[in-house]
Amino acid sequence: MVIFGWREAKINIQPVHNHSCSYCNTPERLFIQVNRLYAHIFWIPVFPLFKKTYSICGHCKLEMSKSQMPPDLQKKAKDFKKTSKTPWWMFLGLIIIASLMLFVFSSALLIHK
Repeated sequence: MVIFGWREAKINIQPVHNHSCSYCNTPERLFIQVNRLYAHIFWIPVFPLFKKTYSICGHCKLEMSKSQMPPDLQKKAKDFKKTSKTPWWMFLGLIIIASLMLFVFSSALLIHK
């Protein structure tokens, strides 16, 4: 039985200045969060798929996807998304698979000598 699927992980978050929440109007408590969706096998991340951005109010906890944000906040979210780097551990499955293949290949060469 192989357990596989995808999950979402937070990779970056930053406060948004000169903005207030559209729901509770609390100033200076808005954050942009970038999440990365990744595929996994047995809960080991294999490779990243794509990024998602959200705005989150630190006061009322309102979460808005990029399509729900006002246009000026969408621009800030897009710029922040571009600068957010994918963490190395999201490639852990590929690293493990490559290491196993290298080990099998090298041991096969040693046996045939």
